[in-house]
Amino acid sequence: MELLIGLTISLMGLAAVSSMMVTFSKKRGAITQTMATQDNGVMALYRLERDISQAGYGLAPLQGCNTVVDGVNSFVPYPIVIADGGSGVSDSILVQGTNPASGIPGTELTVVSGNTMTTNAYNVRSTTGFSVNDKVVTTNFIPTCTMTTVTALGGVVGAATVSYTPALAASSAAGYLVFFGASSAGVLTEFFSRTYAIGTNALTVGDYPTYTANNLVDDIVFLKAQYGMTDSNTSTTVTRWVSGATALSGATVGRVIAIRIGVVARSSARENEVIEQPNPLPIFPELADSSGTTDAVSFTIPDTRSRYRAYTTIIPLKNVIWTR
Repeated sequence: MELLIGLTISLMGLAAVSSMMVTFSKKRGAITQTMATQDNGVMALYRLERDISQAGYGLAPLQGCNTVVDGVNSFVPYPIVIADGGSGVSDSILVQGTNPASGIPGTELTVVSGNTMTTNAYNVRSTTGFSVNDKVVTTNFIPTCTMTTVTALGGVVGAATVSYTPALAASSAAGYLVFFGASSAGVLTEFFSRTYAIGTNALTVGDYPTYTANNLVDDIVFLKAQYGMTDSNTSTTVTRWVSGATALSGATVGRVIAIRIGVVARSSARENEVIEQPNPLPIFPELADSSGTTDAVSFTIPDTRSRYRAYTTIIPLKNVIWTR
């Protein structure tokens, strides 16, 4: 009888310990999944913020260009372009800028013998930072601008020349020569143009000119972005937040001085029970602005047994602001 009583007490104790261990294991698993989700969300925002904060360097003089033609390729030289996915669908973000090793984004054109440029040479204030085979674009032929290749450098400060090919029309208009840098095997090595999007459960990135998507951060399932716009090209205060459905033009791109980014990260493992979490999950809160439209965004959780976390940040486009 004593043995049976002792055994019963032992089993009861073992059951209590087992219950505690199961509860502890579940909580540990939940904490681990939450931390992994947080790490992925923060990493996604970090990678986006790192490029977006550099967007537009060297491209400000070309914002009037609707297109830059680079041989068989072409692109719009805006710092940021948001491709709106629509309600409940992820956006994609194009981020662009130059990253010259010399640190020089370009030079002003100057009038020599009545021309700022001839059919085969730009007249410039200085050739510092330029080298043969570099790629450059002049602002003289907005809205369609052609990328040319430096073939020779000559002259002195104040009367310097940058020879180029292919030939363009001569011009006496004031302008700026934008530096896109060296190229290797036809690929611009000092110009970055990247598109960020959502692939199969991952944030992806693709580079110019093919934009082939490669996984960047796993378990990112949703991406939304909005333009922070001013009322004029000289203001530095955001007055409204608009989605990528609002197409930019040469007249309005300079009014975009900030980007609001939101991502949703999902846990890599499903749990056995339904998880209590907000559904829909808020991404962007409503912000007061002058547009009179709703700028709040949320994400409808498709799987209530997976953990979802939303992460949001506002990134100033410093290179756009500095050029004012």
